[in-house]
Amino acid sequence: MAEQISVFIENTRGRLKDVTALLRDAGIDIRAITIADTPDFGIVRMITDNNEKALDILKHGGFITRTTDVIAVKIANKPGSLFKVLSVLEKQGINIEYLYSYAASPHEQVILVFRFDNNETAEKVLSGSNITILSTKDLLK
Repeated sequence: MAEQISVFIENTRGRLKDVTALLRDAGIDIRAITIADTPDFGIVRMITDNNEKALDILKHGGFITRTTDVIAVKIANKPGSLFKVLSVLEKQGINIEYLYSYAASPHEQVILVFRFDNNETAEKVLSGSNITILSTKDLLK
């Protein structure tokens, strides 16, 4: 499993920039990021190259943070790769709460970051289907 940081921010102009400025000033690299919003607030979910330091910096900067276990998998960057993973999960009745992805270039593999209603079961199903699961350390290579 991997770990992500969730940062709760007001849905106002400049708040995301404030988060990234704190991380920039601390020399922390954001490896993956997604934002979910409502009219009043947003949840920034991210994986950084130093989650422990990022959490400390953000908390001292006045942000409410939380860590969450997620499952990151590596797939080929070609048509049908996501479908294959989703088919395995659907066949076993695994519910996805959310998903985001990233790729360093069009020729590299894609990293999918999942949050499931049951991460442990999802991890067993995925690894039993020969899908590569990555740890937080693997994501930083």
